[in-house]
Amino acid sequence: MLVIMKSLLTLIFSSLFLSAFSISAAERPNILFIMTDQHFADAMSGVMGDEYVKTPHLDALADSGIRFDRAYAPNPICVPARNSIFSGYYPFETGLQYNSKEPLPAHMVCLGKHFKDEGYDTGYFGKWHLNIKTSDNARHGFDQMGVLKGNGADHEIPEPAIEFLNQKRDKPFLLVTSFTGPHDICQMVRGQKIPGGPIGEFPDPADCPPAPINLSPPRDETDSMALMRSSYEVSSITPIADFVPEKWRQMRWGYYQLIERSDREIGKVLTALKKAGLADNTLVIFTADHGDCTGAHSFAQKTVFYDESARIPFILSFPGTVSPGTTRKLVNVGIDTFPTLLDFAGLQIPEHFKGRSLKPVCENPTLADWRDYIVLSNHMVQGGVPPGETEVPICRGRMVRTEDYKYAVYDLGSHRESLVDMKTDPHEMQNLARDPSFKSVLLEHRGILRSYAAETGDTEAAEILRMR
Repeated sequence: MLVIMKSLLTLIFSSLFLSAFSISAAERPNILFIMTDQHFADAMSGVMGDEYVKTPHLDALADSGIRFDRAYAPNPICVPARNSIFSGYYPFETGLQYNSKEPLPAHMVCLGKHFKDEGYDTGYFGKWHLNIKTSDNARHGFDQMGVLKGNGADHEIPEPAIEFLNQKRDKPFLLVTSFTGPHDICQMVRGQKIPGGPIGEFPDPADCPPAPINLSPPRDETDSMALMRSSYEVSSITPIADFVPEKWRQMRWGYYQLIERSDREIGKVLTALKKAGLADNTLVIFTADHGDCTGAHSFAQKTVFYDESARIPFILSFPGTVSPGTTRKLVNVGIDTFPTLLDFAGLQIPEHFKGRSLKPVCENPTLADWRDYIVLSNHMVQGGVPPGETEVPICRGRMVRTEDYKYAVYDLGSHRESLVDMKTDPHEMQNLARDPSFKSVLLEHRGILRSYAAETGDTEAAEILRMR
């Protein structure tokens, strides 16, 4: 009798568990996943004001949904970030910590494959930069594709994406639109032709946005970052050694122009979604792979942990489900995006995922039970040989972001730790790691990183921490 009762209870609980995920295909929401490339979180007129940049379509999306103000790239450079987002794994797990061409490990299921197997129509249009061959449909799972060659141009994306939206179908869809802008700032800094087409002549610096308030390096900056800045300044990728504030002002003007161009193209897709009558049953998610310093702390481009490089826009909009507003909950976009989309679709989240679904926060932004920290990684390898050195420095690092602080540690140099009070110093102008009055905070954050490394199996993080 006891065995029968146990069997019945098991059957009941199993049925209840499955019912949480047994939404029929017809009831599941469509998903429109919009990405930009190299887009800092605050570079939207809805956040920073419209004096220097105007992004009406992204602003409207944010107004209709929830904007995560503390969302960070898992590793602030293209390949590590994108492969993390589309696999749900940390970059240390994918083994992709810089822009390498190594394939994504075979056992890691791509977002498109997972949703296709669950009955979704899948489409991907725009920049790729996933370490899966575009021809390997069985691996990535996107049935309809329009991948741009090289960096491509944003204006090439809306037309095929809109055609996908307008197709008649009897099942939900997952559509990814991956815009290149404002990545063209890379070519702009190098004085090269912009792949997406010209944006006009630079105005006089006096007519450009001001240089960043944090143009100077932080006080007591780690020698790790000081060396990497010297390395980046002489690199052909970021030749910024002679950049003066006036030059940075022009770069920031160009950066905002590129963001406005992306916003216009994104607007075409969002408008088509509404015209097709799909908006009410479509979860729209907007993010980027990483940001761009554009002069912050005298850096160009990405890879560093400063917020301009690492903190990215993250917006979710879904009528009737997502509560509009802004939240400061901590998000690792790499490991949190995949489980979030699965949760909204009523699909089971794989047990091995280390990220968290953001659906509970979207439904209740004041949710008290949330994480205390996130961890990011980076491998800075894109520099040149600095003056006085004989080889290109390569620096590995980990960053811990808690409610009020940002801690970073590197494997290069003698002064390797950084601690910033993000509440009082949001522009990261003072490193407090060697300030005796913050010793307890420093030790606390070392402990957080140590515990994270043990829990996740990030042996490299443990190694870097031992080397401090």
